[in-house]
Amino acid sequence: MTGAGNNTWLLDGAEPTLIDAGVGVPAHVDAVARALGGRALARVLVTHGHADHAAGVPVLRARWPALDARKFFARAERAAADAAGWHALADGERVRAGDRDLVVLHTPGHAADHVCFWDPAARDLYAGDMLVRGGTVMVPARGGVDQGSSLRAYLTSLRRLAALAPARVLPGHGPVIDAPVALIDDYLKHREMREQQVLAAIADGIVDPDALVARIYPGLDAGLLPAARVTVEAHLEKLREDGRVPR
Repeated sequence: MTGAGNNTWLLDGAEPTLIDAGVGVPAHVDAVARALGGRALARVLVTHGHADHAAGVPVLRARWPALDARKFFARAERAAADAAGWHALADGERVRAGDRDLVVLHTPGHAADHVCFWDPAARDLYAGDMLVRGGTVMVPARGGVDQGSSLRAYLTSLRRLAALAPARVLPGHGPVIDAPVALIDDYLKHREMREQQVLAAIADGIVDPDALVARIYPGLDAGLLPAARVTVEAHLEKLREDGRVPR
């Protein structure tokens, strides 16, 4: 599900900052240390709490005990976050990274706590799992594995990012995206196409999620069927919210 692996982005400068923490692989932490040349990593900014983006924080803290770790938390979670040594991010907040100020953008959808980091001076967007070149992003239904995820929220977040007109996106997986607005447009069209396929199947009397998957993804490799079902369930949830199919 992570393709070739995870990206972390080191912004060097007066306050060296790592965007996303990785999973704590010692070789990764050693590579960050070599890049810093003996200086301490000041801060880690986590795009969301999935393990492939956040699990490395304890290992980074073990190397740099004064590390400032920041992530978005719902209001009800903030006391627990403080107790665990996290600093809570807020939508619209500016945070120092290297020698730059980044703007925190709450972009729920893939996960309820997902944020992106926007560099308005360079027009760079550190986008976590919002976009990936060469594929689409998993968006579970709200009641699925990641409580609080939502296709409706994800589409709204995509439109928010498109309105920024970023010059490039530095994602959590895969290569840098040099034409992000065009990719976002492709994503929106792809989701609309899937929605129309779901509606057409329902109009033909197909309502069971597994039967919908068989109709919409004919010949799909068996190993990908669970992911396809998650996608169909997310579309069904959105269509119920829109009042276009019964609950």
